[in-house]
Amino acid sequence: MFNRNAQDKMTKAQQQHTSRTSEEIQESGNILLDNVLESIRVKYQDLKINKTSEEHQKDRGVDFQIELIGKPGENTLDMFKLQVKATDQPVVPLKTTINKGMISFKIDNRHIRYYQQEMPWPLLFLLCDNSTQTVYWYAIQLDYSLEERLHESIAKNSNFIQIFIDPKNILGPNTFVKFVKDSEDSKTLQFFKVSEANENTLTVDTDFQVDRSKPLLEQLFRLLDYLFEEVQYLPLHIMSQYYPFTLKERQASFYQQFKLYCENDELVKMLDTFRVQTDGSINFTDSSYIDGVDDYENKVIAILSKLTQNHVYAIISQKTRKEVSTLYLTHGNCSCVACCYNRLDIPKAIEQLCKPKDKSLDDQMKTAYMHYELGNYLKSAESFRKIGKQATKENKKTLFLITQFNLIKLGRLIKNNYYDHETVEQGKTLMDINLDRAVYSARNRSHHRKLFNYIKEASFYSDSAYEVQTALSKLRHEYQSFIGGGIFNTHSYDQLLNGFAQLNSFISGNRIVYDRFGEYSLQMDEFTEGIFIALALRETNSSVISEFNDYHIERLIFDGEHKVTWRYFNKYLFKSIPYKENDGKFFDMISNLLVNHHLVADAYKVYSPDEGSIWRNPYPGIFANCLCLAAMIEMTDKQVERISKLIMDCYAKAELPGPDSYSQVNSFFSSKRRQLSIALLTNLVKFFLQYKDMYLEKRIGIFTAELKTRKVTITLSTAERKLLFAFAFEGERNEFHHFNTLAFFHPIASQPLKEEIEKRITTQLRIKFDVYHYYYAAITGTLPFLHSEFLPKFIDATYPNPTKYSFKNTFYGPQDNEYSFFDMFFNLCFKSGLNPKEISSKKMEGFGDYYDWLIDINGYDYSKFKIMWLGLYPTKFYLQEFAKSAVLRKVIERYLRNNRDLQIERLYFDIYNPNTDDIEADFE
Repeated sequence: MFNRNAQDKMTKAQQQHTSRTSEEIQESGNILLDNVLESIRVKYQDLKINKTSEEHQKDRGVDFQIELIGKPGENTLDMFKLQVKATDQPVVPLKTTINKGMISFKIDNRHIRYYQQEMPWPLLFLLCDNSTQTVYWYAIQLDYSLEERLHESIAKNSNFIQIFIDPKNILGPNTFVKFVKDSEDSKTLQFFKVSEANENTLTVDTDFQVDRSKPLLEQLFRLLDYLFEEVQYLPLHIMSQYYPFTLKERQASFYQQFKLYCENDELVKMLDTFRVQTDGSINFTDSSYIDGVDDYENKVIAILSKLTQNHVYAIISQKTRKEVSTLYLTHGNCSCVACCYNRLDIPKAIEQLCKPKDKSLDDQMKTAYMHYELGNYLKSAESFRKIGKQATKENKKTLFLITQFNLIKLGRLIKNNYYDHETVEQGKTLMDINLDRAVYSARNRSHHRKLFNYIKEASFYSDSAYEVQTALSKLRHEYQSFIGGGIFNTHSYDQLLNGFAQLNSFISGNRIVYDRFGEYSLQMDEFTEGIFIALALRETNSSVISEFNDYHIERLIFDGEHKVTWRYFNKYLFKSIPYKENDGKFFDMISNLLVNHHLVADAYKVYSPDEGSIWRNPYPGIFANCLCLAAMIEMTDKQVERISKLIMDCYAKAELPGPDSYSQVNSFFSSKRRQLSIALLTNLVKFFLQYKDMYLEKRIGIFTAELKTRKVTITLSTAERKLLFAFAFEGERNEFHHFNTLAFFHPIASQPLKEEIEKRITTQLRIKFDVYHYYYAAITGTLPFLHSEFLPKFIDATYPNPTKYSFKNTFYGPQDNEYSFFDMFFNLCFKSGLNPKEISSKKMEGFGDYYDWLIDINGYDYSKFKIMWLGLYPTKFYLQEFAKSAVLRKVIERYLRNNRDLQIERLYFDIYNPNTDDIEADFE
């Protein structure tokens, strides 16, 4: 008995030890999938398989995106989604029932509905059997039995349905072609299914008919008044399907480049008689179109405003191709909360938000949405609750639905961004709102009912996401084609811009809470890359996009992320971007931002003393985005000087909102340094010595390097000298993080100050040698290199140690230039015109082909040469060393004759036509 009890306890302990959490099981499944994909890559070496996490789509049952890219052209061949489930229990086919021999798996009804009825992309379901290391696939969108079984499941109040997977569908190198074929078939089916669903979801309805006995102007006004009764923005395929935009049912109308093409010539003729004047009034050239119409001028303004607001800037006759402008821009300077916010007058926006007013429902929606935009989710939720109650009383069901949709989204934001239990529970309660009940209890007007479903299912996102992703894929392909000598198809950029503008306008125009979520951020990321690709291709078609416009600027400021913007700016090899709007908003926006910054903190305290935490408040991101764009766009010297002075004034009055803002100040000055006058550069150096931040050292380096190139010497007062040395020696235990400021300052210092700097640096290096401190002192000429007392220590510190653990290699794999200190040593040698072997008896060869090439550029065996080595450490002194070799020049020119490589082209010009004033010469 004792032995049996002991055995039972041991078995139970083993089971507890071997049991795993669902997260651990799923992670094992993901690793198994990665291993299978790697085996496929081995077989298909001309194919790149990119797997990207779809974390933002997990609640909809989407885990990963797979992109198949052909080599060497880097063309996207296919793209599809994956839902991945994993199990530690061995997968066993059914032995009885009608589905004998199939693998049974339970899946959520709402995921089935999304995959089959709403999702515009192909998706394959994967089941990872960790016990046998097998991955099964199931083409869920091709299973025609699921729709009927789904309805039966819902009717039985069940939340799940069984799917049945063919055990022969094992993913691997030998079945990969069949797997991709299922993806292709799913793509074709979903395209037509979703297109048809969208067409049927938002089509012309019989509950509204235009009275064709009325004048055409009256007909158009009544239609738009009906369609926009409770919303500010509609998908264009709704509006364009109604008479008078169409003459016949199901007649083809299409939208391209912000222009609507229609068959109704009479409508085009009428619109051509409306001439908008500079003061906003309308001049009528044919009175027959306004006869019998009351208040005709205001009705025309309302029509043109609504068309412009919905991005219809012109209407074109499909028959005659006559084009008529419908553009109507608001006149005057609106002071409402949204307009103040969009002008970046944040204190004024908050002031307007706090004013008690008798407001219409539309004004209340605007206020509630601005609470959300400012990061005050609790106040926004409170406002949307009140609006929902009033909308119900006034029988405005579409408005009520939007408030309920917003409350669900705000609930998620509240749950994830607050800490106290009561508030978190409040968020959970909001997330439980039954949106289906709100939709199906609404009035039976088919236009509104179908609009409800369009919002409830977030079709505004899926429709636009498909457009944006497709357009970006084409743009990437065209960029690769352009590098190879091809041309740019303008339709791809039009598709990108239209797709994103439709999404952004539907959300912001109808005050829908959505742009703080990952799926919207993903679209913004893709839109950002698309802008930079199109700008990079402007030399092939400058009529489409040749500069930043105000729409780009506004979206990059309010919806962008400066790190993403810089990523694509650098990826597509820009040095600056034109911005030549006649009435461009950017300069007023950044002026408002900097002038009013010191008032923002107090404004937030008054508005919301317990709110505005850094992760909810978008202001720091907006601030950094604005400075990021200021660094990128081309400006006149006068504009650069004005912004520089505004930055100084901003610094003097308040701290900036977060570390990213300080780094973007540096980006601005680094980009515009050559446009700064000597007087302003001098003032900037002295000014910033008074204000310490973690990016000050580099900022001082930017200013002093530019002054050095102009051979300027500046004199500091006694107080200013004290500030300089206090900053340099700030820290504990000889850990001086800003010590290199002295080396940066040395080239422009007066002679007495030079001597004091040299003495201070030498004394500190004798106390504690630091490789970086000596490197910067030597690279700036503050201390000697060849005959320095510190040279032996520097050589010992920078000499490679192949046995030393490298985090860089861990994250990025083996690197050709894996010894960063060795690069610094070579840089000082090249600056001094020396070969590394001339100043040390240590063996310099044998640390990789890259370093062997640097030691003997002329005599190197170029069969082992990699062209990308040119850009691994492209300092001024490296490039000067490269320019000395006639052999290397022939190799580069031979490569460029056979390859279109923008990065190497730029390096070629930097090597053989150098800009001697480049700041990176000394400090990068």
